[in-house]
Amino acid sequence: MAIVINSTNGEIDLDASTAGTYTVTYTVQGVSSNQQVTINDLDNAAFAYSASSYAPTDADPTPTITGLTGGTFSGTTGLVINSTTGEIDLSASTIATHTITYNTSSSGSSVCPNTSTQTVEIAVAGIANNYSMNFDGINDYIYINNPDLTSTTYSLSLWFKSTDTSVNVLSEKIPDTGSAYAYRIYLYGNGNLELLGTQTSGTAYNDGNWHHVVIVQDPSLSSGQSKGYVDGNLVTQNNSSSNTSGSNNLYIGCRNGSQYFFNGQIDEVAIWNTALTSTQVSEIYNATGTNLTKDLTTVSGSNLKYWNRMGD
Repeated sequence: MAIVINSTNGEIDLDASTAGTYTVTYTVQGVSSNQQVTINDLDNAAFAYSASSYAPTDADPTPTITGLTGGTFSGTTGLVINSTTGEIDLSASTIATHTITYNTSSSGSSVCPNTSTQTVEIAVAGIANNYSMNFDGINDYIYINNPDLTSTTYSLSLWFKSTDTSVNVLSEKIPDTGSAYAYRIYLYGNGNLELLGTQTSGTAYNDGNWHHVVIVQDPSLSSGQSKGYVDGNLVTQNNSSSNTSGSNNLYIGCRNGSQYFFNGQIDEVAIWNTALTSTQVSEIYNATGTNLTKDLTTVSGSNLKYWNRMGD
């Protein structure tokens, strides 16, 4: 411990001194007097958001306070923030880089008020997305010969829009021989989807609106190896495994180039040799705006193998 004090005027340099209790001695013509001085530690004002950058369409983030709770948050001009919780209203805030300050002065247990700051960027979501591909339901499809997808763990993501009421395959990969399905996304006449062998229920997705679909296969899990997400939500889950031989072919908009031709629009088809987490699925779904979509190369650690932007 050390106290830094001016020997002439007795001024204590609090910034340079360390916390503790000290005896300060003042001497005049050989006569001394003592006084005890206690220097307290500044409050721990540490806090952090989960990311340094957010899109206006992301879920409003709330920071984790690891220091003294009960303080007050504030931000630079244009940031809409809850002063008590620190939750940022992303959609109402200005597109900019903001500095957020946490002040412990208002905490009932504050001894030595302190502040800390973090910089958070609110940026326009995604990258330019002005086009998709239209499939006529007669003979349109995209064929990928022998894609490099030999892993038994994988994820597939795409957007689709359709009003068709007949059975349609949006995107699937099936062996050239045999009947085992993989990468299967199938639209029923009732509007339900079949995702890796499990049919959704309760919602018709042939409503003429854009829907985001992700299927995930992860054999390492003891349960829920196959998952299906629609519009950011987990809607199917089972323990079946799909055939993923690297010699199989990928068809977008039909089955095997000869059946169940899709009628509508498909966009942003992507495949990973890893299992996307629910957080990553939500990240892809939420990072959209007018003529914008998620840059899939920025999905951290996802090992993107194929990405067809369907015109962009």
